[in-house]
Amino acid sequence: MVVYSHSRIVTYENCPYQYKLRYVDKVVPLLGGTIESYMGGIVHEALEWLYDTVVNHDLATKEELLSYYDQRWVSRWKEDTRVIKSEFDFDHYKKSGRDYVEKYYERYVPFNQAVTIGLEKRLYIDLPDGKKMSGIIDRLDKKSKTHFEVHDYKTSSRLIEQSQADIDRQLSLYAMAVHQHYPEVETIDLIWHFVKFDAEVKSIRNKNQLQELALETCTKIDMIETAVADSDLPTSKSMLCDWCEYRKQCPEFGKTVDSEEIIEVIDKLVSITQSDIPEDDKVVILKTIEDKIKLFAQQSRQKTLVGTTHKATVEDVFERIPPDQGNLKWYNLQTELKNMNLEIGDLSNVFHTPELSEKQKNSLKGYFDIERSTKVVLEKL
Repeated sequence: MVVYSHSRIVTYENCPYQYKLRYVDKVVPLLGGTIESYMGGIVHEALEWLYDTVVNHDLATKEELLSYYDQRWVSRWKEDTRVIKSEFDFDHYKKSGRDYVEKYYERYVPFNQAVTIGLEKRLYIDLPDGKKMSGIIDRLDKKSKTHFEVHDYKTSSRLIEQSQADIDRQLSLYAMAVHQHYPEVETIDLIWHFVKFDAEVKSIRNKNQLQELALETCTKIDMIETAVADSDLPTSKSMLCDWCEYRKQCPEFGKTVDSEEIIEVIDKLVSITQSDIPEDDKVVILKTIEDKIKLFAQQSRQKTLVGTTHKATVEDVFERIPPDQGNLKWYNLQTELKNMNLEIGDLSNVFHTPELSEKQKNSLKGYFDIERSTKVVLEKL
């Protein structure tokens, strides 16, 4: 059974073809993420870390928070991150996110407005007809036994109107989840923090509104599943296309590669691989060629493509990525290893440690993210 999420439904609403690539075909995007998404992720991590110090340690100073932000920006950076708006550069976004975090700290210090009971808290939602959804709440606070708050951080450049907040689906679903998991709760405040504007937007939902939402969401899920079953997932061009990671793989923008061209591309890959050109130049050229091969493999639904003297196979690669130092998962992982009486310097090789039992390895897996990518493997015919 598919467990849906708000973002999964939004993907379908924005573009059924993007939904097809991401959730049905599970295609790895050829383009990197956008700088807006990257900056938003670092802001979220910094605020999560801040509230963790409130709950489990001594409250971090503003300087410590900003230092953490700077460290995360560097350690999480990916070279294929894209800037869509040409009038801005990477430094603009880094500084903007830093300013958002600083303003947030100054507004809420000493962070005693409520008791935080969950950070990045995943909750599951039971819907009619046995359907299920899940959501991750940025922060869940307790004002009293019967009064909770759902907090959501937004780094967007647009501040929503109250009328939009009052019909927002995402936090409404989170309210539904909280009611199901904490039946004693009577009141749930939904609070958006628009950190660019140093502003809060608040809303509430009554039980009748949530019941109606549950039925509407089930109808939406039925619509999506019917579309998938009928293979009715067309493209939907909009201003969002500029930010789409699948733009190169979309028939609205990507060029369809024919079989004669792919033979030439594979032969070119062989030639460059075997050449003695400088390594830095070779890496750039090979990436461009391999992107074409991956695109053709996706379009033709063939994993192995044949050139004149070699064949190229596009393989999925799954890798467990250890948490970065300073990440909450990193601290929890260190505690777990300490409990196992293990000291491991290189976390990337932890699962090859002979002293670990299978049970111990399984208990450590939750601290590692699984990163999926593709690679092109050349073999001689």
